[in-house]
Amino acid sequence: MRLLLLDHGSCDHDHTRVHHRRADLGRLGIAAAVCGPSSIPQLEQPNDGMYGIHLHAIAAASHRFLAAVREGSAESLLSVVPSLSPRLLGLVRETARQLIAEAVDATDPDVIFVMHAGLLADLAAETGVPVVVHVAQTDLTAAAAKPLMRTLVGRALGSCETVIAADTAAADMLRAGWIEPDDTEPLDVWPLGPTCAEQIASACRTALTRRRG
Repeated sequence: MRLLLLDHGSCDHDHTRVHHRRADLGRLGIAAAVCGPSSIPQLEQPNDGMYGIHLHAIAAASHRFLAAVREGSAESLLSVVPSLSPRLLGLVRETARQLIAEAVDATDPDVIFVMHAGLLADLAAETGVPVVVHVAQTDLTAAAAKPLMRTLVGRALGSCETVIAADTAAADMLRAGWIEPDDTEPLDVWPLGPTCAEQIASACRTALTRRRG
């Protein structure tokens, strides 16, 4: 099984969360590539399974957005995206769409695992690859701030093969209006901690099975 790990936080350095999860999966014998926001110029990126989404040039049009991109956390990015103008949001989506598509073409993943329910989750679903999305309560709170973002995130959640809640608060919020409860398959709840590699792998296998029917 080949995975593409897609994060909304900076993926520039090996010590970031997404790279740690990639290494953990590697120890289980699962090949994973990484895709996410990056400040490293594309031509300078080593060919080691890291595929950057370059937002700095676009973000310069908004002081708040540029500050969030520079800060590098998923939470900062997700909190400011709903405030972007439709034009700027469209530029961000198109840039991210192209770079995610390049990562998918280069790695041919069986499943995309998305960290956070945000802009990139919707674009991951558009690739046609089975998607698992891990959702925090703050993701949904941020998305609910604007009708367009609520639509995009709601569409992504509805298109994903598997949805994981980070904690019980996120699970409750998901059931309260974002997904249809399924009594036969209870919503999985677990954090993206340092021991979650096997849970990621299991969720991705489930997504692959569901896609194949």
